[in-house]
Amino acid sequence: MADHFIQGSFAFTCSIAEAALIEEAWQLAADLMGDFEPAPISDELLAVFPPTLADKPLSGFTAIFDDANFPDLGAYIRVENSIEDPKTCSVSIYSDTDFQPWPIAGLIQRCCQPSLAIAPIGFDWSLTCSKPRIDSFGGGWCAIFSDRIEIETTREALSKALDGGLS
Repeated sequence: MADHFIQGSFAFTCSIAEAALIEEAWQLAADLMGDFEPAPISDELLAVFPPTLADKPLSGFTAIFDDANFPDLGAYIRVENSIEDPKTCSVSIYSDTDFQPWPIAGLIQRCCQPSLAIAPIGFDWSLTCSKPRIDSFGGGWCAIFSDRIEIETTREALSKALDGGLS
């Protein structure tokens, strides 16, 4: 038996309003994961996650997860006010066990549109294992733009390189 870990740690700068949306969404995911009644959802959060199903107001939010019934981001968040610019915050997202790249990227893309219009946000992650198991090590990278998310695993990049697709 072996333990597998998806690890990631990164930080980015965004506006105070964007950071507030991220924190609200993060808490909503935690409430849903714990089967707690979520706090009232702000109009701002509902606007960035419009329902995908008419009878389920949170369906737009849960759609960013692999399993809508299991809205896990697999990471922790820390938001700190910027010393240099009082209108911005530094958002740190980190985990050493179950980092979830796709939902984290989807959350950032939806909540940080004004910041993404200025510059993309990126991160990488690692896949590790407590024992030497074939195909149990790797990782990937993610670049978040206002109009798209580009995400690739090291296994995909290696396959491209072996096929002569990288120069």
